[in-house]
Amino acid sequence: MIGLVSSEWIKYRRTVTPWLIVCGPFVIALAEMIFNFLLPGGIKWGYILMNVHNWWSTTALPFGITLLVALAVSYERRSGAWKVLNAYPQKPGKLYAAKLATLAIHVLLAGALFAAFILILNFWAGLGPVPWGNLASGFLVAWLAGLGQMAIMMWLAHVFGFGLTITVGFIGIISGVIMADGSFWRINPWAWPIRALEPIFRFRANGMPLEPSSPLLDPVHITVAIMLGIITAIVFAVLGTLWFNGREVR
Repeated sequence: MIGLVSSEWIKYRRTVTPWLIVCGPFVIALAEMIFNFLLPGGIKWGYILMNVHNWWSTTALPFGITLLVALAVSYERRSGAWKVLNAYPQKPGKLYAAKLATLAIHVLLAGALFAAFILILNFWAGLGPVPWGNLASGFLVAWLAGLGQMAIMMWLAHVFGFGLTITVGFIGIISGVIMADGSFWRINPWAWPIRALEPIFRFRANGMPLEPSSPLLDPVHITVAIMLGIITAIVFAVLGTLWFNGREVR
């Protein structure tokens, strides 16, 4: 499996994917820094992290997952690579699992770069001690809670192709923001990263700060969202692998 993931990784070197992984987090972090610079009064780390992780969980992360998955599958379809790869003595399901694992690594790397860019772009402002724990846990928690979303989108991309995958991704982004603060957030994978980060950075899905007595601050939501993401990822990864083993590669 390590060899298959390495092969997948090499495929993307001359594509737009590496640029998305680096430039996407940088643009979000830079936009946040400019926004804070234009605001009157002092800005603290707590306010910065609340804003950037709200943007990350509600928009940047789900949009990035959608685009990376749709592009990854479209590369294979345009080049006819699936037919070539299946000429080798390798189960198709392993190729599917390797592509999903590579996507998860890409998203994790983008999250780590996002945290690094936040630190670098705001370090000069003299904001006081850096909240290393929140800075590190923010992108990790969002990544874990978003694993289910990645597995679902990977399957959708193989079944429906580029256009419909993008459409479902946009619907997911909107529905995630709408449902994240409500009672039915557990049934929507796009709401899980948002709900997981709300108790850590004290924001609502609409970007407003949470009241001190808000039930959304309950840290149990972090654990629930992460477990939902991991379990859903495992289920859809297994189902997707079995489905890909049995389909006729086009």
